[in-house]
Order: sequence, then structure tokens, then C-alpha cells
Amino acid sequence: MRLVLVIAEYLRTLKERNELDRLLPDLLVEMGYVPIARPQTGNRQFGVDIAARGINPDTEQAELLLLVIKQKDIGRSEWDGSDQAIRPSLNEILDVYLKSHVEAEDVGKPVRIAVVSNGELKQTIQASWSGYVNDQRNRALIEFWGLDKLATLIEHHLLDEHIFHDDERRDLRRALALAGDVEYDQRDLHRLMLRTLGLTPEGVLEGSIKSKKDLLKALRVVNFAAHAFASWALRDGDGRQGLRAMERALLWSWHRVRVFCSWESDKDIAQALVSVWQGYLSVGKRYFEKIQGHCYAEDGLLGYASDSAELSLVAFEQIGMLASIGLPYVLLVVADEEERVAHYNGAVAVADALASLIDNNGICNSPCFDRHSQDIVLAMTLFVLTGRKDYAKKWLQILIRNIDYAFKARRYVPIGSDSIDDLADIGGWHSGQTADKLMRTSWMLAVLAGWCAVLGLDEAYSALRQGLAQDYSETCAQLWHPDLDIHEHLYFHAAHFLSGATEAPIRLPEEMAQWLAHMQVIVESKQGKECLNTMGGKVGLPAGRLHEEPGRFRVMNTPR
Repeated sequence: MRLVLVIAEYLRTLKERNELDRLLPDLLVEMGYVPIARPQTGNRQFGVDIAARGINPDTEQAELLLLVIKQKDIGRSEWDGSDQAIRPSLNEILDVYLKSHVEAEDVGKPVRIAVVSNGELKQTIQASWSGYVNDQRNRALIEFWGLDKLATLIEHHLLDEHIFHDDERRDLRRALALAGDVEYDQRDLHRLMLRTLGLTPEGVLEGSIKSKKDLLKALRVVNFAAHAFASWALRDGDGRQGLRAMERALLWSWHRVRVFCSWESDKDIAQALVSVWQGYLSVGKRYFEKIQGHCYAEDGLLGYASDSAELSLVAFEQIGMLASIGLPYVLLVVADEEERVAHYNGAVAVADALASLIDNNGICNSPCFDRHSQDIVLAMTLFVLTGRKDYAKKWLQILIRNIDYAFKARRYVPIGSDSIDDLADIGGWHSGQTADKLMRTSWMLAVLAGWCAVLGLDEAYSALRQGLAQDYSETCAQLWHPDLDIHEHLYFHAAHFLSGATEAPIRLPEEMAQWLAHMQVIVESKQGKECLNTMGGKVGLPAGRLHEEPGRFRVMNTPR
């Protein structure tokens, strides 16, 4: 299959808002245009979705290019069936925008208006279209950029031969072909992204990216490839694959940008990274919409696994994914009050669905891997920050009851391994007794004890402390604390093997207040401050530290 056909199939899946209109500014930049107005939800735009200035490749004259974005095929209703149709939009551009909104720099330039759609112009309106275009030719050149033209422009400009070589094309085609496979490890997509960004599989810089221009194009290509893969997966396969792809694109793009000289003050680099971020948010929203109904169905996860260990894996993966989708909306700092409320309401919707998922699936109370403590932390943080502190307490108490019993009975223990094969070696998660080597260490116990201290659950804390001291004293409770070297490893392999420091063995003090004080000492220590002073903190992203005030919790910003 030619790449242009792959691109065309991808374009068909895009929505007008927050998807198609996010791709077009990148395309215009690669075509040599400078966007001067980007899509803004809620603002009156007088028919124009994107405005840009540049050189027309056919006439070689400077021009003002105005885009009108529509989704799917254009028929009679889309042409002139409502105030939001194409003809009224074009009239508004000609009668209002060109008379009152053109900047002084663009006055007198030829005007080209492109109606952009990821569909086609139906035969039923082609005569009307041609007549309108001819009538207005003295005022502006009006064109239609349909699916085929868009795909061709993207292949020629965004994915051109200077960076998107035959290897990348093959990798993208292979990745898209396997997007619907639940077991696909995305190796082809990862190879494409790493090669494009000039990174080794270990995250070390290599390759030919030498300039800002090269990096900008690399970021756009990675964003496009990941978004195309995600769209394929969400439409025809396992939506988790799509969300994972966008997460990987975002994290690796962030890693690559972070080592670019003076990137913090470069608006173009920042905008390119924001585009990847917005792509992740868009895919996260679509994934949530796809899974939301399952969260409210009793035993809604049972159709996705047959074994209890496998079901636990599915459950806690969903818990972590949903929490990761909701947290950005409650942590993002926005100046507009209406937008802030909308974001918070979005986080609340995700938190409610997550709570329902837990209530409707008992397996969500029984993690099978120690690493599921990470998913629990994400979910607890979302519950607390969306005002669901009581629910967080309730779930924490159930988790501690189940895990304490599991360690005492030596069955259903969240094992200190990342391999499902280790479960198979002992006959499965629900048979016999858990092998000593698989319950020798635990992050889970210390993490849950920490949340008891944060939420004020004395009895649950005492149960964990007694269990560690008497019933399963051979288990080494421990925590790992990162240092500044974490950024060299975090997105490529297990960082705790190569950086940071482990606190072990942890012996919980008799009084919960002492454990809370111990946690605070670590936060205020030199290593704790280094951990909080991350690259994310330097650009204003909130730190993951919760601070309680009377009656509520708030997020403490990273010291800057």
C-alpha cells in the first residue's frame, strides 16, 4: 500500500475540532507558511479557522492563506444548509474578515481561501461550488483541499524524503497493519520514533538532528505517526494500544526536547511539544469515551480475561490509564476560569468512572503485582484532588484488608516481580502458596502505609505495621527515591536499577504520626528537593506532593 493511501485512511478518522485542526498548522509550517491565527474554541473567527502568510508555490507571490475546516464529505447540507455551513462561512470571510481583521502587513496581498476537509466534494454540489468560486474570483482565490490533496500534501511536505526515509515508511505501514493486535509490542513504531528523534533505544543522542529546524520536523513526524497509529487502534482494535503509543511519543519527545539548547525560551519548540501534548489529551479523551460505559457495568472487565491473575493485570492497567487521563485536567494551570472549570469537570467525570470501575469489579481490590502500587498512587491522587477523599479512604481500607490477608495466608500476594511467567512457575496466582522469593520484598506495603498517614487511617496503618512486625516479618518493605539522574533512564528502562537510592528495610514506627513525620523529612531532605526540582517543575508543572489544609487537599507547586 502506498503511504499516501495510508495517510488518507488516517485522515478519514479525524474529527474537525482538536484533531484535524491540530494537524494543519504543522503542515502549513512545512509548506513554508507562518500561521498567524490558530483554532480557538469559543472565539468568534468570522469564518476563518486558521490564517497564515507565505509564498504561493504556483505564483511565487506573497499571499494571505485562510483555511476553513470541515469534517467528512461535503454535500448540500454542508454547503448551504445552516449558519455553520461552508457558503455562509465563506461569505463571512469575504464580507467581514477581509475588511476588518487583516493585519497591516497583509493588506493588499492576494488572498487564497482553502476549504479543507478529510472527505470529498460530492457531485451534487460541484456545479454550485464552481459557480460560487467563479463569482468570487476577483475577491479571492477559493480552493477545495479534500482527502486526496491533503494526503498528498502531508506525504510531500510533512513526511518528505529528507527525514521520512523508506525505512520509516515501512515501519509505519507495518505498525498500522498491526495496530489492532492486542499482543503487538509496537516495536516498528518505536523504531521509527527513536530514529526520527535521533535517539538510541537507551535514550542517548545520535543521528543527524543538528538544527532547530530538524528537531521541529522530527517532533511533527513523531506526533503524526503516533496519532495515526492511535487512530487506527481506537477505530479497529485495542484502544490501549493507541493510548500507549501517544504516551510514548509524548515522553520521548519531551526527553529529546529537554536536551536541546535553550529550548525553554524557544516558542517554536514549545509549540511543537504542545502539539504532541494535545495529541495525547485528544487520544486519552477518545479512549475514555470508548471505555466509560464498561466502568458502570457490573463485572464489566470479566470479558477481557479468563484467569484471576490476568484479570488483575487488566484491572490495574485500566486503573492506571484512567487516572493518568484524568490527572492532567485537574493539574493543568489555566488562566481562563471557564476553561479551568471545564477541565476540572472532565477530571471529575474520569474519577467517577474510575470509582465505579472499582466498585463493579472486585478484582480491583486485589493487585497481583507489587508494581501495581504505582497505579494505586495515581488513582488515589486523582480521587483526592477531585474531592473524593472519603472514597479514597474506603478503597484504601479494602486494599489493606485484602493485602494483609494475602500476606498472612501466603496466597494472592502482590508478588515482587514484573513477570506473569513467575506466577505460572508456582502454579498460578490462586493455587498453592506463594514462593518465598516472590514475596521477599514489597513496595506495596510501604506505599499503602504512606497513604494511611496522608489520609489519617490509624487502624489500617496499625494492621500493616503489625503484619510487617509479626505475621510476614520476612518480607522487606522498601521504597525507592529518585535523584536527578532519573531523567537519563526514566522513559527507556527501569530507572531504579541505575539511579536513585532504596530505603530498606522499612520498619514502620508504632505511631502513624511518626511515619508521616519521617515522610516529611525525606521530602525536605537534599535528595527529596532534588526529586521535586525536576525538569517538569522548571517549566511550571505541578509536583507530585500533596499537602493537607483544614478540610481539603491542594497540590504544592515545585520550588522554582
